[in-house]
Amino acid sequence: MMLIGIIFLGLIVYLFYFEGSSKCSCSTENMQDRCYNCGHLIKDDFIYCPQCKVGLKEKCKGCNKLINIAWRSCPYCNTPNVE
Repeated sequence: MMLIGIIFLGLIVYLFYFEGSSKCSCSTENMQDRCYNCGHLIKDDFIYCPQCKVGLKEKCKGCNKLINIAWRSCPYCNTPNVE
């Protein structure tokens, strides 16, 4: 009888664990970007932070497209983003 109770309890814990973990909250629609320098809310297309005026994007040396300065390489042409 005790074995059946343990199995039943294990099944309940298993169902609660996997039901909660299957709900992904990784939607990018609700994601808000913040300035790496001051934490001010920014939009993806901002070139500089309106609060602290730090640069957020720069032109790629390979293809001249604007890329995030934190990226290690350009996603368009794979040119390394080093200073």
